Amino acid sequence: MAKLLSFLSFLLYSQLFIMTSSASSPPALCPQDQSNALLQLKTNFSLDRQTSIFCSDAGIKTYPKTKSWKKGTDCCKWDGIQCESKTGNVIGLDLSCSWLRGSIYSNSNLFHLKHLQKLNLAHNDLQRSKILPEYVSLLSLTHLNFTFSSLDGQVPLQLSRLSRLVSLDLSFSGVSLESSVLKKIIQNLTQLRDLALDHIYLATIEPNIFANLPSSLTTLSLNQCDLKGEFPERIVSFPNLKKLVLSENGDLTGDFSKSSWSNSLQYLDIEFTNIAGKLPNAIGNLKSLQFLGISGCKFSGSIPASIGNLKDMWYLSLFRNDFSGPIPHSLSNLGQLKILALSENRLVGKIPNMFGKLTKLIGLTLGANRFTGTIPSSICEIRKLQILDLSNNTLSGTIPPCLGKLTSLESFDVSNNHLVGPIPSGKLRKFHNESYEGNPGLCGFPLSKKCNRE
Repeated sequence: MAKLLSFLSFLLYSQLFIMTSSASSPPALCPQDQSNALLQLKTNFSLDRQTSIFCSDAGIKTYPKTKSWKKGTDCCKWDGIQCESKTGNVIGLDLSCSWLRGSIYSNSNLFHLKHLQKLNLAHNDLQRSKILPEYVSLLSLTHLNFTFSSLDGQVPLQLSRLSRLVSLDLSFSGVSLESSVLKKIIQNLTQLRDLALDHIYLATIEPNIFANLPSSLTTLSLNQCDLKGEFPERIVSFPNLKKLVLSENGDLTGDFSKSSWSNSLQYLDIEFTNIAGKLPNAIGNLKSLQFLGISGCKFSGSIPASIGNLKDMWYLSLFRNDFSGPIPHSLSNLGQLKILALSENRLVGKIPNMFGKLTKLIGLTLGANRFTGTIPSSICEIRKLQILDLSNNTLSGTIPPCLGKLTSLESFDVSNNHLVGPIPSGKLRKFHNESYEGNPGLCGFPLSKKCNRE
């Protein structure tokens, strides 16, 4: 027993010594050659706040990160630089939203940073630079981001040799992409998890090519790519898929009701495509879903009541489809909703008096349906409401006076219904005649028709 205790004590002290030694070792300094390469890279750019204006609009902090890059200081402490702690090698370069204006040429010192794993040049003006074949020399790259970077030219085939890439974002970068290159990228980058090609012209590419992406995919974003043909619905069932964006591809077809949607899905935006189908009742099992945008598509059938199970949902937009039946009362469970857009469908019945729980709504559009009955007074409880559209239905009765107390309203439309009585005082009298036209029974300011008691 004594020997056993001695041995255990030895192991314990050995572990403590190792932990203490490693804890006391300071991180390595940035190697001089890499520091020099970064300083030389800095000289290629001028600074202009306007180059990163989109970051400011999105609420992202912008500032000139390279201003902290000074000779004689440790580059591992510079803004936008990430170093490997044991060697000091530069493994991350994040210059997004950094006010940069300048070009990157084939002799750039950027390509001397051979240990680089993450490179982010998004939201700068690279003055029509090209994605050069020299990027392939950065063989350790796992993340590459050129979003809104003002590039030009073709994506080179060599990019498909960066086989460790996990994330590739070329959205709104200005480059073009040939079918053969994209095919090779999808074929070779087997570790790819996030692919964003928004606003890159892909009209000559068969959408089915994306079916060959690894099933471990988490993000695919293809907004405004001029895609044509049938999109492979199996992607919606990829087990790790969190975000799928196919919006504003008007000639893109498909039927997602044939596929079981991934339980990991958080964000689905297929607005203004020709994708059709029905919302499956099983959608209520997608407890992670926060954003569902299928406006301007070809969906039909009823809105499943199970959608009320998705309590993290903040955006639900189904307008301009062919949905029918009533609004399910279960939508009252969606307490995080900010946008509820159901206009331009064939929905019927009364508008449920359920809005007391949807207090975070800022946009509610129910226009151009077949709703009857009165305007529910519970809408008055949505204090932050900015947009309310109830137009082009057959609603009757008076406008609830409490709607005039919604001081945040910026857009209000009840035109073309069967409403009667005076326009309530307060905020509603600040809107023009077109908000009320098509209701002969309405009277009072701002309408020219006076009420009997006036």
